[in-house]
Amino acid sequence: MTVASDTSAAAEQVIVSEHQLREKVINEEFKIWKKTVPLLYDTIHTIALEYPSLLTDFYPQYTVSDNKNVVTAKLALGTNTSGKGQDYVHIMEVALPSTLAPDFADFAFSENIPIPANVTENAIKKTHLWKHPGEVNAVRVSPDGKRIVTFDNKGAIHIFREGEEADQKLAYHSEEGYCLEWISELQFLSGANDNKIALWDISATSAPVKVFNSHSAVINDISYSKPSKVLFGSVADDYYIQIHDLRAPEESPAMKFSETYIQNAIQFHPEITTLFATAGRDNLVTLYDARNTKEPLRKFYGHNDSVVGLKWGGSAEPDLLYSWGLDKRVLTWDLSQLGEDFTPSFEVTDSKKRLKQTADPCLQFIHGGHTRRINDFAVHPTIPGLLASVGDDCLLEVYKPKDVFDHADDNSDSEEKAEESGRDSKGDDEDDGAQSDKVDEKDLENDPENDEDMTKGEEDEESHFGNGSENLMKAGKEKAEAEDVEMEEATS
Repeated sequence: MTVASDTSAAAEQVIVSEHQLREKVINEEFKIWKKTVPLLYDTIHTIALEYPSLLTDFYPQYTVSDNKNVVTAKLALGTNTSGKGQDYVHIMEVALPSTLAPDFADFAFSENIPIPANVTENAIKKTHLWKHPGEVNAVRVSPDGKRIVTFDNKGAIHIFREGEEADQKLAYHSEEGYCLEWISELQFLSGANDNKIALWDISATSAPVKVFNSHSAVINDISYSKPSKVLFGSVADDYYIQIHDLRAPEESPAMKFSETYIQNAIQFHPEITTLFATAGRDNLVTLYDARNTKEPLRKFYGHNDSVVGLKWGGSAEPDLLYSWGLDKRVLTWDLSQLGEDFTPSFEVTDSKKRLKQTADPCLQFIHGGHTRRINDFAVHPTIPGLLASVGDDCLLEVYKPKDVFDHADDNSDSEEKAEESGRDSKGDDEDDGAQSDKVDEKDLENDPENDEDMTKGEEDEESHFGNGSENLMKAGKEKAEAEDVEMEEATS
């Protein structure tokens, strides 16, 4: 008994030590992120919630203050109290700089806009709430911003309208669900743990207009294809990706194929009918063309844990794809960089290439503001680059990354050519390492592209210090010219 108890105590101590180490690493990473916030974001606002939220979604509209220096965005979120208290659907307002508004230029030059001073209160405020019967598993705002649809943990769907306290209840699913997708101002899709997907029309009836019963496991995500106006995709725990046609009389999907790993998310491109992305437990984001699903167009490597959600950029940024998951990160992928050559590090055998290909060229930005898993993420439909995320750490974060993330043009091919030209000019008898050093120095001095990249990378620093480095260079040049004049006079 003593030996067994000692072994159990030792094992417990190891588990506790590992947990403490993980927590220490997470805290250190969060501290590093906080120090870099001024360099990474145009604006960011955070509020600690009483209970974690599983979801959030922006309203499409925004308002401009009377003095034109603030725009206010609204978003909806729901609570997840785990039975410890009353659950609610909240409406939150976020006060943001008016420069974020897409029509800022229309009023900026005709108004004397005051600069906000001594702003101490939190920019995020609760403005309205509804009591919700049970935990809020999903929330989605309608395209016109007039309704909110929610899913509770009993399988019932609720529709809320601002200005009305009572909600409309829709009952069909026999188990709880997490999937809601608006396809118009009055129609939406729901997917639940009873393996069923239902199409609803809230103006016609309180029962589903149509039911899709083609999956054999829990529905994980649904995505409507806006360009097609008739297609939607679904992923489930049965390993299948399915594409459905709303016009088809039968329940069977128009197309389906299976994956090796369960997929947690699917998103159709907002402008290209056949383009969609999936993400799942393989820690990958995968891009597909519906015309040929045998081979994906591209796989995106960057997450180190299961990916739970996907979202495309707004109407102003259709090339951006966002992914988030259990690794506490939101990754931004820029599909305009798909033409750049990239080989995953585990497929590279040449050590030099492995060193050069440190990241996927499509990976534009990583948001590291959460210390627990990220539950949901939202993109503002009309304010470009405005994002929001909620996680198990009870944080709601609303932010806009800086627009200075330009990709360097010095990939492996150009570097290899530079090294080869350096070897040819210096001869075969010189050391390869010395040659590459000289080539690198020459590139930095003479290559305008590299100069441009370095300048772009230092834009923020210069803006904070009033372009001090440029002034120092001018002063140094003037001093050198003065010394040359003195030397000439002394010589003559």
